[in-house]
Amino acid sequence: MNIKPVLFIMFVMLSVSSLVKASDFTQFENKQVSFKLPNSWTLGEVAAIKTLDNGNFIVFHRGEHQLLEFNAKYEFIREIGQGLFKAPHGLRVDRFGNIWTTDSVTQLVLRFSPKGEVTMVLGKNGKAGKGWFDNDQNVVFFNKPLDVAFDSLNNIYVADRGNERIVKLDSNGNLIKTWGKFGSKAGEFNFPHSIVIDKQDRIYVADRENKRIQRFDLDGKVIDQWTDIGGYPYILTLSENSLWMTEARAEKVLQFDLNGKLLSSYQGEVGRNPGQFSSVHGIDVSTEGTIWVTQIYNWGGVNKLVPTNK
Repeated sequence: MNIKPVLFIMFVMLSVSSLVKASDFTQFENKQVSFKLPNSWTLGEVAAIKTLDNGNFIVFHRGEHQLLEFNAKYEFIREIGQGLFKAPHGLRVDRFGNIWTTDSVTQLVLRFSPKGEVTMVLGKNGKAGKGWFDNDQNVVFFNKPLDVAFDSLNNIYVADRGNERIVKLDSNGNLIKTWGKFGSKAGEFNFPHSIVIDKQDRIYVADRENKRIQRFDLDGKVIDQWTDIGGYPYILTLSENSLWMTEARAEKVLQFDLNGKLLSSYQGEVGRNPGQFSSVHGIDVSTEGTIWVTQIYNWGGVNKLVPTNK
């Protein structure tokens, strides 16, 4: 058996991987964030966090008061949508300041105005399905909707995990198209967990159990797949020219350029104490490079990762 070609390939792979060293990555200081809640309130499993342009925070968690706003000093401001959630998951804010949520038990995607009023309901409360047509009404049902994103034309895209598909709707919530099915081929999904859209209208989907990120155009055509991403993609977010990803099983935060090249990686300290990572989930990144991440198993867990060597 001639092993020279194999040895040569291994040498090339080692040489290429050595070009990116841990010392080249941005280093972060990990700080535990303590939000100030009304008496007797507790943050549960924090699914998502979003920083607003005014410095405030929106926190979406699985406790008794699920959707909350805090000021820049972590002081409580208000509760939004009281009693409307059962299994909070996705949280996004569109360019108009509307707050969007997804819930995998109510089967709803909700839009709240900046004032906190419900202004759009997608899906039917508690009804899982693929769609319904009757009396000239065309309503899309979801099965565990996990995330929502928007393109430059304000079309709406939902990662519909239970149906293993992406649902595209217009800005009024009318169905345009769907794509995807269960599988591992290009354009198929195994647990579509998160979705974001960049300024070039390229769609990034965290295809979690296939351990890849798939990119699509606005018609659902596959652009490419990122299969060497170092684990299972959970939640995605975009900041400047980077795509950030949480990996809850390895307790990592990873940064890629928009061609899929790994730029940085942060390994959290695993544990159940404050400041440690235990199923890191939600992520948001400020323009200054500060990263906010949330925990599932550590109740109330929100960590602030501050770059120290940029």
